[in-house]
Order: sequence, then structure tokens, then C-alpha cells
Amino acid sequence: MIPRRVLTTLVFALPLLVFAFAVVMGAAALTQAMQDEPGARALRWIAAGVLVLAVTDMLLLLCVLGLKALFDDDHTDAGDG
Repeated sequence: MIPRRVLTTLVFALPLLVFAFAVVMGAAALTQAMQDEPGARALRWIAAGVLVLAVTDMLLLLCVLGLKALFDDDHTDAGDG
């Protein structure tokens, strides 16, 4: 059984990661507009890392919810008989 804390963490982390990605990309655009190319490049790399974390979170959330659905189905079918 997957702990409820893991599911809660994955659910709440997803919007935070998406928001962090948007903020860092905005900061990269602002930094590039101020003609600080190395700073903009560093912020884009950071944004890429945050995006990888967000995609990983989405995939883990999908797997956890799928496993939870399979686990719940097994218990409801066993109780019917």
C-alpha cells in the first residue's frame, strides 16, 4: 500500500513546480531583456531542471494513482464474493 503522505506530496508539489517553472522562465526573459546573457542562460538551465522535476512528478503521480486504483479494485472485488 502506498502511503497517503506520498500521494499528498506529489499532488501538492505539481502546481508548485509548474509555478516555479513559470517564475524562473519569466526571470530568464527579464534578464535577457536587460542584456545579461550568461544570467539568462543560467536561469534557462534552472528552468529546464524544474521542468524535468515537474514531468517526473507527473509520471510518479500517474503511477501512484494507477497502483492505488488497482489495489482498491482488488479489495472491492474480494469483498463482493
